[in-house]
Amino acid sequence: MAALLHAALLVAAGGVAAATIAGFIPSPRGWLDIVTHFRPHLAAAALLLAIAAALLCVPPWGVVLAAALAVAAAANLGVVLAQWPYRAAPAGVGGGTTLTVGVLNVRYRNTDHARIVRWIREARPDVLVLVEVSAAWADALEPLADLYPHRAVGRTAFVTMMARRPWTACDVLPGPRPKQGLLQARFDLGGTTLTVIAAHPASPTRPHRVRLRDAELATLASLASAAPGPVAAMGDFNATPWSAPMRRLVRASPLRYAGLVATTWPAFLPRWLGLKIDYIMLGNGCAVVDCKVGPDVGSDHRPVVATIRCAPP
Repeated sequence: MAALLHAALLVAAGGVAAATIAGFIPSPRGWLDIVTHFRPHLAAAALLLAIAAALLCVPPWGVVLAAALAVAAAANLGVVLAQWPYRAAPAGVGGGTTLTVGVLNVRYRNTDHARIVRWIREARPDVLVLVEVSAAWADALEPLADLYPHRAVGRTAFVTMMARRPWTACDVLPGPRPKQGLLQARFDLGGTTLTVIAAHPASPTRPHRVRLRDAELATLASLASAAPGPVAAMGDFNATPWSAPMRRLVRASPLRYAGLVATTWPAFLPRWLGLKIDYIMLGNGCAVVDCKVGPDVGSDHRPVVATIRCAPP
């Protein structure tokens, strides 16, 4: 039994070490990208295995294995903590316009329309971005016209924006994928122009889709950098904050995380096991009052709602 336990410990330690090393290797084809999304999980696993090695393995090998695992835990945790400075600024007590924004991937094949429509009526964000909106979903959203008179539905493949207040412009901006542009709306907040960008970069299921996702996130960074005033970007970005494309996004743009830690996908898992891939990001004088991940509303993603405050001109 002891031999089996030691063998299992060595296999698990080798897996964690290999995944940790792989996460630091640049992959031109993008296939190692998936490892980077599990930095917090790898850090926790490495720490637990280090403790187990110190307690169960005979010195000096137990000490050596525990030390190596502790290094792996520190390496993964370091990448996670390095994103801490990129949180959105908290709103102070000064002036400005306060409003709520929300984002939800409704899931293309989800037929539980009523449950999500009910959540929207309860949450009532001023500006709402919905992702993976099919033709059936567009029909299901029609009854919300009384609450959201300003809507951009069907203008891109799957990405919709709805607002309770009028926008001065709402445009489809080209991205790297045909028919899947980015939505950009501008709102006049009493002399301050708020730019809201909605995007759904490609899911990284194949190497070429990894490259498409990264290109769309780079486009998002450029659009946010060109915003004339406060800016908010929302959507399912198909990448975690610890992944390379998201680290590049925050370094290359004014966008910062309204909420950094709370996970959003998949909704059926406990939150401590999930991944954060759905975002509300703010910049250029757009600060966060509050940001929360919502409950399971029938999609495989959880909604995110934030109260934000835009600085006066």
